[in-house]
Amino acid sequence: MRKVMRLVVALVMVMAMSASAFAVSKVSSNSAAQNLALKNAKLTKAEVSNLRVKYDRRDGEYDVKFVRKSNGAKYDYEIRKSNGMITEKSIDFKHKRNSSRKKIGKAAAQSAAARAAGVKVAVVKKGKCAYDYDDGKGVYEVEFRNGKYKYEIEILAPTGQLIEYSWEYTGR
Repeated sequence: MRKVMRLVVALVMVMAMSASAFAVSKVSSNSAAQNLALKNAKLTKAEVSNLRVKYDRRDGEYDVKFVRKSNGAKYDYEIRKSNGMITEKSIDFKHKRNSSRKKIGKAAAQSAAARAAGVKVAVVKKGKCAYDYDDGKGVYEVEFRNGKYKYEIEILAPTGQLIEYSWEYTGR
């Protein structure tokens, strides 16, 4: 009986700690939204440039944009004022123009998209993966859903390099 009781107490403590770790709170200023986006990107203010924060009263969300100095990647976040939830995240990676028509293949593109999103390849395979040659570059456009999130990822077809990564909280 004591072992069961200890297990129950330990389980309750773990649940309480994890709930507080994922709790969100109201974002009350531009600087709070900025700090939340930088923390999510695992970057400091010194590592970014062109940092802009704008509050949209119509949808009650902060729009935070910045460029990572080290690789030129452009980040774009939408953060709800009411609860601090990040509802959209987009990263547009800078890459060299590559006019090669070589392809890594659909399976490799899906695998790269799964790694980028941190999900299993099986989740990605349930979505769409299409090759497109546009603006002098071949890309795989991968779209899939995982829980309440919709992902859109572009992979450079000849190399498997991540070009664009975005997700949106859909609530469904």
